[in-house]
Amino acid sequence: MRRVLIRVAYDGTGFAGYQRQVTERTVQAVLEDALHALHEHPVATIAAGRTDAGVHATGQYVAFDTDRMTIGMREMPAAINSRLPVDVRVMSAREVASAFHPRFDARLRHYRYRLVVGTHTLPHLRAYAWRVREMPDVDRLNADAAAFVGTHDFTTFAARRKDQTSMVRTVRYSHWRRSGEHLEYAIGADGFLWHMVRSIVGTLVERERLQLRGKPPEETIGTLLAMGERRRAGTTAPAWGLFLHDVEYEQ
Repeated sequence: MRRVLIRVAYDGTGFAGYQRQVTERTVQAVLEDALHALHEHPVATIAAGRTDAGVHATGQYVAFDTDRMTIGMREMPAAINSRLPVDVRVMSAREVASAFHPRFDARLRHYRYRLVVGTHTLPHLRAYAWRVREMPDVDRLNADAAAFVGTHDFTTFAARRKDQTSMVRTVRYSHWRRSGEHLEYAIGADGFLWHMVRSIVGTLVERERLQLRGKPPEETIGTLLAMGERRRAGTTAPAWGLFLHDVEYEQ
């Protein structure tokens, strides 16, 4: 028996999230169905994390145990992909230690959020970027975004789950980049809370809208973090602009 770690990319548009559900189509369900077909028996998987309905991934990591000893790691992606729908793809595979856990052994997670600015959106972008009408001031966005770097209680910027024990996370970087009419928010942290990235993006965009109208927000991002009140955050950005970009592990 070998433990295999695969890097998975998916278009989240047609899924009710990553985690298996009884009646909804999920990424975990189609992955395990493909592995079942390949192995001719059920195969359980462990993911680096859960993504919500509509959220995409270019770097989700999933581990499973295989008894198919004749399939090499170079051939594994093609073997699984031949049994997957077109909106999910295994990008790479490697063998890992039997005790390896994609969630608990992750040292850094990376997310990206995409905006497109304008009165209209190209049709092929509508499911992969949040359209805003006015071009934000990227310098101001970055001044706000920088305040998230460090170890903070993110209660203000996340929805609490029943199984959530701590709202403290350490953010390593947080910044915006512009390319023409497109903006991308990049954030890396040791872990993320439910709706954390979408809440941060929505709040930053809302604050910038006020700035563009000559109405600077009264509170700084640091003050909002210290308040620890969810109602103080701005709009939660839509799911379709968010991508689980990558997960880092020790070599």
